[in-house]
Amino acid sequence: MNRRLHLLVSLLLSALLLVSAATGLVLSGASLSEQLGQLNAPGDSVAVVAERVSQQLPNVERLERSANGTLLATLGGDVEEPVHVVDPATGEDLGPYAPSATLDWLRDLHRELLLGSTGRWLSGLAALALALLSISGAILLARRLGGWRRLLTPIRSAEGVLHWHTVVARWALPGLAVLALSGLYLSATSLDLLGDGSDNEPAWPEGIQAAAHLPLGALAALRQVELAELRELEFPSAADDTHFFSVRTASGSGFVNAASGQWISFQRNSTAQNLYETAYALHTGEGMPVWSMALAALALSTLFLGGSGLLGWWQRRGRVGEQDTGVAAEQAEAVILVGSQSGSTWAYARQLQTQLQAAGRPVHVAAMNDVQDDYPQARCVLVLAATYGDGQAPDSAGQFLERLAEARWPARGLPVAVLGFGDRQFPRFCAYAEAVEQALQQRGCQPLLPLQRIDRQTSGELNAWAGQLGERLGTPLRLQSALAPSSAVRLTLQQRQCYSERGGQPAVVLRFAVAPGSTHFAPGDLLAIRPPVEAAQDDTAPRLYSIASADDDGFVEICVRLHPQGLCSNYLHDLKPGAEVAASIQAHPGFRPQAGEHPVLLIGAGVGVAPLIGFVRKNQSRRPIQLYWGGRHASDQLYGEELQQCLADGRLQRLQRAFSQGPTPGYVQDSLHDDAASVRTLLQQGAQVLVCGSREMAAGVRAVLETLLAEMGSNLDQLKAQGRFREDVY
Repeated sequence: MNRRLHLLVSLLLSALLLVSAATGLVLSGASLSEQLGQLNAPGDSVAVVAERVSQQLPNVERLERSANGTLLATLGGDVEEPVHVVDPATGEDLGPYAPSATLDWLRDLHRELLLGSTGRWLSGLAALALALLSISGAILLARRLGGWRRLLTPIRSAEGVLHWHTVVARWALPGLAVLALSGLYLSATSLDLLGDGSDNEPAWPEGIQAAAHLPLGALAALRQVELAELRELEFPSAADDTHFFSVRTASGSGFVNAASGQWISFQRNSTAQNLYETAYALHTGEGMPVWSMALAALALSTLFLGGSGLLGWWQRRGRVGEQDTGVAAEQAEAVILVGSQSGSTWAYARQLQTQLQAAGRPVHVAAMNDVQDDYPQARCVLVLAATYGDGQAPDSAGQFLERLAEARWPARGLPVAVLGFGDRQFPRFCAYAEAVEQALQQRGCQPLLPLQRIDRQTSGELNAWAGQLGERLGTPLRLQSALAPSSAVRLTLQQRQCYSERGGQPAVVLRFAVAPGSTHFAPGDLLAIRPPVEAAQDDTAPRLYSIASADDDGFVEICVRLHPQGLCSNYLHDLKPGAEVAASIQAHPGFRPQAGEHPVLLIGAGVGVAPLIGFVRKNQSRRPIQLYWGGRHASDQLYGEELQQCLADGRLQRLQRAFSQGPTPGYVQDSLHDDAASVRTLLQQGAQVLVCGSREMAAGVRAVLETLLAEMGSNLDQLKAQGRFREDVY
């Protein structure tokens, strides 16, 4: 409901909001420029400044100071230009006041849309829209990040305009809420729906006897008022036989006896007046240079959020529309139901649909909310369900469980396979997919495959599930990660270095030449290689290897352990320099150090050191990086010489190795446990932890870290939520 409200308000009132944001940007810039021009204004009293001005302009009748600091003098008598700008430091006449016609037009457009009272109603509607968008946006953001307590946790990096929409919105929301509420209040006062306190006036002086006026600089009451507090000072008028000054300040208004210099009366601002002054200042930034800059940034962010939100909606609308294809539900042998929030899950439905249709199976694809009462010809149902935020259903699946309870097809015992998509940084990882599988089984569906949970659309997990599904359906299937589109490259082996592991299987470091500019990659990205057809079946999934280099190195480097029955590892170990390899590169932005100066703790075992050495190589800023690595034998140390060079030049601060076979056997998790005090210090300093290697090693590392974090009053889930714990395990 919140997302629909957010989208509906954006679509209906986007034009009003964009006009308000664009004009607000110009007006805040003009206000800031005026304030910067008055930074050197003196801190004198009103009495001193008024005396200076009256000496330079004897016919002055009124002084008016804007909130931005500009001092205006209204002159009496027969003058062509009655309002002049004056210098408060000297009282000098700076010339007639000539307000910008363009700025006046923009103010009218911002406040009234050039439509008078009707425009004021529309501007109020724009402020209301901004308030609704701020509230619904905050709720959606909390849902996406996994709860209100996570609002300030780092947002995991991703690609696409909607990611940056979320990042900008998170920081802009508080300011936009202030703008919306102040705008609503000002609109309500301009439409006389609320009072602004302007009727709160001091008692009018009566019976003031004529007497010689004191010099302006000697008026005690005016000497008590600083220039920065002045709003308006009206001089006594000989024509009206008045003998008092009328004064309006930021805190109130009153009258000063010209003969005695004392207050005749003074009325402090009412609550309504103070509220109006505060709302006006917050909405315009007048008198507050720093806030004026913030308002300009908020106006820019509103323009960006409006544009990016509409563009993201249009892209997602197009993606979803493209996926809702296939045969009619009554004719389908395979039914694919999709629950997606951002649209990426539809990419996997399309891949499955294409491959199943190519095998001659009629397929029907639909959103989970569009589940039918029955599928009479169906032989299987595939449910692709993403989990949104803190275990919630995505928008396209919010009504699925309710409609499933009334459907007839589950009772027929149809085989069902559920594929869940989520992010392990959230405590309720794939919780919605789990709820869907439980509901399907309770309604009588038979499990075609056990529930598979996919963490951040990992290619290996996707292909493992697709392979199992293909075996059950008798049709070879494979899935390509939509999160990290691959780019095909042709590689030529330049160099190989073999590390012969005593009593085990050797590892080889392979460097492939790549044409400059042909592709982009960084350490931690993945190289996908499929062995030649003669060495493998056509449906063999590509093997993924972590990359240890970057495109600016001019080569792609991987480290491969030989497995006796491994088709791809045997193929790569047999390559000789000059051999060509067809491969593809998949971006893996979820596994790399965050930018900044916080320490980095790298933990790996075996060939899992490859991306870690890449991170160390690129540490030109010499941020603190420590590496814990585990192997089998002390005689076979992968990248041993290079790591020593990195220690010497400061790119690596510390290296700790552990070997499972030898005089003092141990594992990398044992080294972490032994160094608990220093590891705890790194975590307290905000260190990010990156782990690469086998699942067994990673499980041991997690157990040690959980113990250390518990002693610190934290846990691994919190570290994940902050983006400070990332794994690449296999």
